[in-house]
Amino acid sequence: MAASTNNPNYAAKMLGYSRDTFGEMIHAMKYDLNFRGDDNVIWHDNGEVSFRGNVIGNTHDYTN
Repeated sequence: MAASTNNPNYAAKMLGYSRDTFGEMIHAMKYDLNFRGDDNVIWHDNGEVSFRGNVIGNTHDYTN
């Protein structure tokens, strides 16, 4: 069964990133997409990120 969450702490663990690294990735993604900090996204265990039911990218695209 696929997992998804809007909790960045759980998402970092689920996707195998340290919380600090994942936080940097979140900021980079939101900056690129012109999102605000309070625009809540959902992370999926395959790396996809969705917002309001639409896939908007992949978490792994924001690794350093």
